[in-house]
Order: sequence, then structure tokens, then C-alpha cells
Amino acid sequence: MQVTSAVQSAARDGAAIAEHGDSFPLMLAAGTVAAASIVRSYAGALAHGVDVYVGAGNNGGDGYVVAAQLARLGVQVRVQAVVPPRSPDCTRAAEIAHSLLSPHAMAPFAAEAPLPARAGRVVVDALLGTGASGALRPAFAAAVACINRARRNGAVVVALDVPTGVDASTGALTHEHVQAHLTLTFGTCKSGLLGARAACGRVQILDIGLGEHAQRPDGAPQLATAEALRSALPIIAWNAHKGTRGRVLLVGGTRGMAGAVRLAAHGALSSGAGLVRAAVHERSITALQSTVPAVVTVPWGDDRDAFHADLDEALAESLTETPASLFTSLREAASDWAHAVAIGPGLGRDTRASHLFAQLLSHVSAGRAALVLDADALALLAERGMSPEFVACAATRPVVLTPHEGEFAALAQRFAVPFDRTPHDPAARLESVRALAHELQCVVLLKGTPTICVSPGGEAWYVARGSSALATGGTGDVLTGVLASVLAAEQARAGRVPNASQTLPQVALSAWVHGVAGEFRDATSRGRTVMEVIENLAGAWRRFAVPEALAPGVLAELPALGQ
Repeated sequence: MQVTSAVQSAARDGAAIAEHGDSFPLMLAAGTVAAASIVRSYAGALAHGVDVYVGAGNNGGDGYVVAAQLARLGVQVRVQAVVPPRSPDCTRAAEIAHSLLSPHAMAPFAAEAPLPARAGRVVVDALLGTGASGALRPAFAAAVACINRARRNGAVVVALDVPTGVDASTGALTHEHVQAHLTLTFGTCKSGLLGARAACGRVQILDIGLGEHAQRPDGAPQLATAEALRSALPIIAWNAHKGTRGRVLLVGGTRGMAGAVRLAAHGALSSGAGLVRAAVHERSITALQSTVPAVVTVPWGDDRDAFHADLDEALAESLTETPASLFTSLREAASDWAHAVAIGPGLGRDTRASHLFAQLLSHVSAGRAALVLDADALALLAERGMSPEFVACAATRPVVLTPHEGEFAALAQRFAVPFDRTPHDPAARLESVRALAHELQCVVLLKGTPTICVSPGGEAWYVARGSSALATGGTGDVLTGVLASVLAAEQARAGRVPNASQTLPQVALSAWVHGVAGEFRDATSRGRTVMEVIENLAGAWRRFAVPEALAPGVLAELPALGQ
């Protein structure tokens, strides 16, 4: 399923209409499937009646169809028309509703004498659809105020396609906008919904019969869902052993930062990695071994090698007492042993860390491991630029960068990629990520709401899962471990090095699982800790055990956030 702007959504509707020669069947389908969803979601509230606020265009027409279908079921429906129908399809839908409702149930909206806001009713927002933008006209602003007042008095609010006052493309909000409990959007997921989740409530994407026209090669990203990502899930064979489930090497954990590698290790072990080894500062080893005993730890040096002229020699010397059954140097671990190497959590940014980073890139480029760069490694990349070691890695294996917004801004500045941190311009943000992925020939995962995953070729996924529970220190380290584990499992299974575009679904899969682990049933993020996110990882992975149970006509669903 694609995530579309208003223009892209209209193009898909237009293609389906051109094939069938009539636009009204799409409106009938939209209103019918929306009415069915309302019945499923709020059957108990329907006994109190339904108020449908309609506009003059096709969104209003969808509302008239919803009113007609609910009336067929015996629901008491009242229609409030802010303006008379103008589009031909809206006029046809209004005539159907007139034939099923009594005259007093269909009346013009009067701002000075609004409907009483009764608790328990369902209120449907069918005022303005995907084509609307900018400030609301007074009559629509008054209707929005009535809808929101009904919500405050206990009504359930359902928005059709987008809540009125939410820009379907950007998610920008007008001063007065509908605050919905449930948004029913048609055919595709509108990009504005992902940037205005607090106004949308729960989001359902409904099938209105676009068929193959729902997907078009116009650059629209894919929406990450369990079903869309199922084929990207690395399979663990029934006769697997720890060596074939994927071997992960984590590098970081300077003095005082053992916790970062510890969290990454938990993420990897909770996501299927067969073996995890961590190269950390020798003063971090005890802390790591005592809290994650399944991880084998080795030192990447101590204070004596801070200014050593030949860091490689110092590393080898520092590991001379490591048992031969383990690995004798970081070179061997990164180039021969690991299926995936993750560098960055707690690595540090001093001269020693910079030298170590360069050496590790050289070692990785000589082997077959996928590479994940996060945290301090991203800062060092922004500082050092595209070194020969980095270019060699990107040319021979999947390299995944996982910046948050601040880290992305530093990378964008270093590599002359335009990036505006203005929140309500998702199209520009997506193009910035595409530009950086192309420039560095890496997969870029930009954390955020939504998370954006892009391959060097420009293919993109939006991951719209998670909650503010993930806006705490350490959750990014967990994602690094999850991602390294998934990439390692794929490397181990395939027995070859995939290209970056082939890796993109695994990157989106990792972000999706991490996001779901950051969601809690009581929708409360305050007081949640990173360890609770880790504990939720097993449940997130279990979501792939059986197909997602979606109701008929529902293509995908996103939970409510921020309400």
C-alpha cells in the first residue's frame, strides 16, 4: 500500500474512473465500506443515533452514502448540510439519502442553532476531503466547532478520508480542525494523516475498488504493515543452530557508555540473533558481562593505546589473552566472523574513536558483513566525510545509516543535501532522505513520525508505528540491535551479500517491529522505560506468527496516538 499526497490520491481515483467510465461507484463503495466500519466499531453507540455533517463536494457525497446505508439498517440519522451539494456525484448521493430519510432528518446546518451535542452519539465528519487546504470558511469552522463540542460531551467522532482542517498532503492543521476518534481513509493512506496522528485517532485504510490503480510508479512511498513486510521476515530453519541464525558484532561502549551497547545487545538477542559479540572499552566489559551474559565481550583497547601510532597493532596486542575459540582481533571479527556489524552506540567521538572507526570500515570492506552505522558513528561520518574505507563498504555491501533528525541535519550539511527541519513538509523531507541515500549509496533510516526508510535508488517506506515511549534515551540503541540482527539473519540465510535495494524491506521490517514494541495497550507513554520496550519485542515479533486479522474492506489500520 502506498502513502499518497492529495494529488497522487486523485491520480489513482482518476485512473480507476477512466477504466470504469463512471466515478459514482467509487463514492458508493467508499460510503458503504465506511458505514460498515462504523457499525463494527461503534455498534453500541448507534442506538443513540448518528449526526452526519456534509459539505458540497465528493467528501460530502461519501457522507450522504454513509447516512443512507446506516438508515437502511434502522439507525436514526440526522444530516447537517453546511452547503448544498455541488458536485454531480454528491448530488446523486444526496438524492439517495433523501429517499431514505425523513425531511426533518435532512436540514441545512445553522451555526446559530446547532444540533444538541448528545453524549453517546456518533458524529461523522464529511465536510472537506483531500482537495481542501488553507483556512476554513466561517460556516465550516462553525461546523467543526459543533463536532468538537459534541466530542467533549461524549460523542464519538468519525472522519471520512481526512479530518476537516487537516491538510491531506502535509498534515498541517488549521486553527479549527476536527479531532477524530477514528479516521476512515479511502484507497490509500494520505501522507498528511501520518503527520497529524493526534487529530486522526485510529486510522483505517479502506478498500474502495481501486484495484491495480492503487499502486502507481509516481514515487509514492510504501506503508509498512505486517502483511506487506511478511515476506521480508528472515526464516529461522527448524534445524538452525546459533551459528546459522546470524552473527552480530557490536562496536561501541567507551568508558561510561556500556549501557548503549547493552541495549543494542538486548535488541539483537530479542530479535533472533544466534550469536552476539561486543567490542567495548575494557572498562565497560564487566558492566556488559554482568547484565547481558549471553554476549561475548572483548576490549577494543584501553588508555595506553589512546595515541598509539599503529592502532591495529595495539588492538591485536590488547587481545592477546582472548581465548583462541573466540576471535583474535577486530579485523577477524569484522571481516570473517560477523554477518552484520553495528558501529556507534557509545563509541565516543575523540581521536581514538575516529581512528578505530576508520580501521573498522577497512575491516568490514574486506569481508561480507552488512554494516549499520548509528549514534557516534554517524557523527564521525559527518566529520570525516566519504573516506575511501566508507566508499569501499558502500560499494560492496548494504550499509544502513540510522540518524535521528539532528544527526541527519549534520550529515545533510556535510554532504550538501538540502534539508529543512520545518515539520509540515513531508514531501521535501522525503526528497532530502532520497538525496542523502543516493549521495552516500546507503540505505537511510530517518527516525521520526513517521520513520522514513530509503534505498540508494529512491525506493521508500514509511513506518508509522510507535509512540512517544520511544522518545527516550536508549531506544535508538535497541533499534540498532534489532536491525543488525535482521540483517545478519538474512546474510546467514542467503549465503551472499544482497544489494541495498534488496535490504530495504528488512530495514523497514526492523523499524516496524521496534515501533510496535514501543506501543502499549493503555496508550500511556509517561513512565515507560526502554527496558519495557525491549520486553515488548517478543510480542511484536509474534505479530508475524499469523496473518493480521483485518475486517472485510480494511486494507490496513494504525492505532491512535496522542489522544
